[in-house]
Amino acid sequence: MNITTSKTYLEKIKKFFDKNEWEPLTFQLESWEAYLNGENGIIQVPTGCGKTYAALMGPLSKLKDFRKNSGLNILLITPLKALSRDLKNSIDSAANFFDKEITVGIRNGDTSQYEKKKQILNPPNILITTPESLSLLLSNKESKRIFKNLFSIIIDEWHELMGSKRGNQCELSLSWLRGNNKDLQIWAMSATIGNIEEAGRAIIGIKAKAPKIISSNIQKELEITSVLPEEETTFPWGGHLGIKNYSSLLKILDKNKSTLLFTNTRNQSERWYQCLKFCLPEMEEKIALHHGSLDKDERKIVEDGVKNGLIKWVVCTSSLDLGIDFQPVDQIVQIGSAKNIARLIQRAGRSAHRPGGKSNIIFMPTNSLELFEISAMRRIIKSGISEKINLPELSFDVLLQHLVSLACGPGFNPSIEKKRIKDCWSYRNLNDKDWDWCIDFLEYGGKCLKAYPKYKKIEKEKSKGDKNNFNYFVKDKSLVRMHKYNIGTITSDKFINVKYLRGKTLGNLEENFATKLKTGDTFYFAGKMLQFVKIRDMTLYVKKSSRKSSLIPAWVGGQMAISDLLSDSLRKEIDLCKDLNHSGNHINKELNSLLPILKKQKTISDIPKRNQLLIEIFKTKDLTNLFVFTLDGKLVNEGIAFLWASRLAKKKQSTFSITANDFGFSLTSSEDYDFSIVEKEFSYLIKNNNLEEDLENAINFSELTKRRFKNIAQISGLVNQNNPTKTKSSSQLQISSSLFYDVFTRYEKGHLLIKQAHQEVKEYQLENKRIANTLERLSNFKLILKETQTPSPFAFPLLVERLKNTLSNESIEKRVEKLIKKYN
Repeated sequence: MNITTSKTYLEKIKKFFDKNEWEPLTFQLESWEAYLNGENGIIQVPTGCGKTYAALMGPLSKLKDFRKNSGLNILLITPLKALSRDLKNSIDSAANFFDKEITVGIRNGDTSQYEKKKQILNPPNILITTPESLSLLLSNKESKRIFKNLFSIIIDEWHELMGSKRGNQCELSLSWLRGNNKDLQIWAMSATIGNIEEAGRAIIGIKAKAPKIISSNIQKELEITSVLPEEETTFPWGGHLGIKNYSSLLKILDKNKSTLLFTNTRNQSERWYQCLKFCLPEMEEKIALHHGSLDKDERKIVEDGVKNGLIKWVVCTSSLDLGIDFQPVDQIVQIGSAKNIARLIQRAGRSAHRPGGKSNIIFMPTNSLELFEISAMRRIIKSGISEKINLPELSFDVLLQHLVSLACGPGFNPSIEKKRIKDCWSYRNLNDKDWDWCIDFLEYGGKCLKAYPKYKKIEKEKSKGDKNNFNYFVKDKSLVRMHKYNIGTITSDKFINVKYLRGKTLGNLEENFATKLKTGDTFYFAGKMLQFVKIRDMTLYVKKSSRKSSLIPAWVGGQMAISDLLSDSLRKEIDLCKDLNHSGNHINKELNSLLPILKKQKTISDIPKRNQLLIEIFKTKDLTNLFVFTLDGKLVNEGIAFLWASRLAKKKQSTFSITANDFGFSLTSSEDYDFSIVEKEFSYLIKNNNLEEDLENAINFSELTKRRFKNIAQISGLVNQNNPTKTKSSSQLQISSSLFYDVFTRYEKGHLLIKQAHQEVKEYQLENKRIANTLERLSNFKLILKETQTPSPFAFPLLVERLKNTLSNESIEKRVEKLIKKYN
């Protein structure tokens, strides 16, 4: 583009800003100029500073010149359906200024079939969609026509997609679009992350010119206020999910201010909503619940209620993390540790969602030791250090799904498509042998399934006029239909819809919970007390109930572990408290409130320095307990616990029960096991030699990989979770995938999907790399071994964790209270 034309477009943008009495920020000007100069890029600035208009204005200013060409011109990809309406409103107001004939559409799982058909026949100029709906569009026979005149793609909240297979799915779709539109420009918006160059490279491919990275010196101030224990306590327990101390939180909050109360799990949000409704009956109509398992109409009512001021408080999960614009949100509450820095900043940014605004967040700990975490987070944020988010690499299940999508639609030439895919960041290490395996698997069913026609999905079709050139297509219409019905990378337990016997749908539950209910059972869901009536055709029918029940659904995948960066900072925080008489600028309210706990910890045991590992042995009449405090996050601690249990059992045969949290782990034996041998055998326990093999032997590795393979089998299309004619239960899915797992393991060594399952278990469930790094670090630590007469405050949460996993007719709160009285 010549300089004169670029200036003309820039003047258009500035006129729009002048009309709204806005002053463009420096990073916005940089973004527009870079875009108009033909560059690709990624914008990372704090939440609420104007990223959307920074990315959007350049393409919008050019759209009138492209609109004479039919079809889609600008594609906007967003991770959440809930963001689409707000994005459309922002785009509509700007689009009308540039050209009143610009059309804007939304395409996602909530879009009606009628609207989708209209979009295929006559695509809007601008389309807002999700990675899943984009893949579905690529699987349409008309996809080349639809995207023929696409000149710009914008990806919103790219950091949210990067950390999962949805990022792979998006990356593969982008590779096809880039291959069919040589002048396509791609821009992404992201929160601040530590590997922004990699994030930028992932959207444009590895061979393209490096993307322009737009950042800003805008320092959005973040103030964190922690709810501190009102009573001095020496045991770090705040009651179930922090609810015991709800009164301390309510004293801080203003009932008349709009408030988002973030929880980390859907179960936790249901419990807190129930608690607040009970404690504040006068606010019953002004408090609402919002999470991903509620029906979309219910969520929309809540979102609209907040915007028009009818709803003041919303208890929510990550469903409201991102850019749904509630102007203004006055109060943000984080219940329990956010576990990573980016999530805390994102949630805090929902308040003062504007440039220069000061974000405030109230932190409500679920146990006192989480005050260490928030103290560490505050220091990390002030230091400006960011966490890295890595794309999963070589996800063959996503690749297989993508190739079938293309074969359902325009078809694909294998040699052309291989080049495009190898240009993707997460598939840059794809070798020819593995590519050939993928094609063979889809064309013939691979080595093990050649005899079964249903697994021969793609067929060759020679190109006209060129006998040596061919494309792959899916010709079986039933396979096309089944594939489109199962596109996506989000897998979980099978969901069952929850519906009133006579009335509306409330949302969905996981099948595992629903199948355990008996007729007449009551449970709490969607903020209502419900009675189970019957299950029919994957729908759970209920009616309202006046009976009380403590039963609340739990959803798989709600567990969060602290990040690597945070675990390292936690050790620094505890190190600051080593000298309990020390006072200074580095001691804050959170650490001061922990002094009674720390003094008790020092009296009973010790407080470790950064280069020390504290291990405690505590014996009761029936049990011998070993407590190890690595501060490396729950998943790492769990892995090391299994490893140590296996290695200790080799020294002296015994059976151990294992408990882990973010601070450490415990091994418990019903025998009088001599745990003091850890001092003598410490180098053996932390050795990295044969680590992978030892971990596989220590854990039921085949069962873990089998469960992981179930998800991989669904994504790759080997097993279909959704069927338009009949439904499959979770147990049926597990049986189907288990059969494939056993066959592939026995008869095809090197099966890529089995190898992928093994790799994912090691990387994401066991976190092998972090375990290896932890063991390496511990080899340089000084060991402090203490035998205690009572459990220390550091050990107490591990005891509570064990109580949760034991059957009892008493509530967890009552059992904890007894424990505190016993050892206080």
